[in-house]
Amino acid sequence: MNVLYSRFPGGRAGLALLLLRVVTGFGLVGEGIRLSNPIAVSPESTGVVLLSVTLVSSAILLIIGLRTSVAGSVAALCTVAAVLYGSRHLDLLGSDAGAWFSLFALVLFISSAIALLGPGSFSLDARLSGWRTISVSAAKADGPNEWDTWA
Repeated sequence: MNVLYSRFPGGRAGLALLLLRVVTGFGLVGEGIRLSNPIAVSPESTGVVLLSVTLVSSAILLIIGLRTSVAGSVAALCTVAAVLYGSRHLDLLGSDAGAWFSLFALVLFISSAIALLGPGSFSLDARLSGWRTISVSAAKADGPNEWDTWA
């Protein structure tokens, strides 16, 4: 497998991934809150509470950049589950069902993209993995080389 880019890109690419993670995280928090509002009306309250907690938990993980690929995948799967739940209970969504499904589609695709791309350098994943900048300097021309001692 050839990797053409760093798992933790910095600079503008890292900043763009941070922005995607934060925006998606707030979208997931919105989904979790939206799902938990009609819980009193729904007979499936335990499943909806679990789905809401999972969405908010994955949102927090995405925002801070911890276990980003796993959190993005879980967020995408939970978003699909939330859409299926919402489509069965259209009366709970009110008149803004179209906007709600658009938000879900957007969050689904962005969280899937983040899961595939990785967290970027502005994340806890980058710090916990030991990611550091390595400087390669030129070898001394006048002194012995470390390979010379093995010859």
